[in-house]
Amino acid sequence: MKSWLFLISILAIALTTACGANNPLNLFATPTPTATATRPPTPTPQATATPLVSLQPTRTLKTRLVGNLVAERQASLAFAMTGRVKSVPVSEGTKVKAGDLLAALDTTTLELQLAQAKAALDIAQANWKRTMQGSTPEDILIAKVNVERAKIAVDQARAAYDRIGGDSNPFIATTTQALNLNQAIAAYQGAVAQYNLVVTRPTQAEQETSAASLAQAQAAYELARQNLNNARIVAPFDGTVVSIVPKVGEAAVANTPVITLADLSRMQVQVNVDETTLSTLRVGQTATITVDTFPNKVLSGRVKKIGLLGTATTNIVSVPIWIDLDPTDVLLFPGLSATVEIEIK
Repeated sequence: MKSWLFLISILAIALTTACGANNPLNLFATPTPTATATRPPTPTPQATATPLVSLQPTRTLKTRLVGNLVAERQASLAFAMTGRVKSVPVSEGTKVKAGDLLAALDTTTLELQLAQAKAALDIAQANWKRTMQGSTPEDILIAKVNVERAKIAVDQARAAYDRIGGDSNPFIATTTQALNLNQAIAAYQGAVAQYNLVVTRPTQAEQETSAASLAQAQAAYELARQNLNNARIVAPFDGTVVSIVPKVGEAAVANTPVITLADLSRMQVQVNVDETTLSTLRVGQTATITVDTFPNKVLSGRVKKIGLLGTATTNIVSVPIWIDLDPTDVLLFPGLSATVEIEIK
């Protein structure tokens, strides 16, 4: 056994010597470092922060409201007086111009009253002109002659008075001559006063009286003419007749609407908005409108006006707003139901 161990040791020494330190068969040698070509290290990319881009679409908030179509210019017209309808020269759907006759009452009595008032006015105007011209030379001459005649009558009455003793007669006051003299003197004084009036005309009082009479006649004429006009309804603006209530021969009551006129070229939607929704609305916001009569037509518009007065209904306060519709070929009428969607930024 010992001999075998000895032989193995000798063999190991021999192999080490023969192979050298760098021999790869030398299992016990320490390797000697050798120079080798090496590649420079590849730089590692640095991570940089990049902003995240949202791929979700931006959502537009809308509010939905329900209202009714109205014309921007619309009027309910009525007679200003009660009477019987004589003529209605238009029908629903008729397009009219401002000033066109829409309906009229029977005006037979009113026309007679107007003619009477015109005659009275003509008389008042003639009297006023005559008053302002003053007295004519003929008027002054007549007044002067009357004074002279009255003076002669006084002289004659005084002569008769004196022949029976005059003032010395104790019974003179009971005589006919005294009565005639007093009457003559009164007539003479009246003639003198009339002469003075004639030569000073027109007096201030006459001018004022004549002017007042003329003004009264003018007012009566204007009233009669206005009553005649009140028996007619004319179009206040260009538009379309959308409603007619009375028929010819029926009675019409004063100040009760009988005809509705609207400008259908400029339509709006009127909506009552509650307080919460109102805070999100502004004039100029865009809107889409659908009308129940034409559900497949989508109209566009903008908020035109927001009301300033709220009204309470069942404890809910609402304020009216108006949305102008953009021009469209859809035939729209006042009163139709409409649904409005308004974009809220």
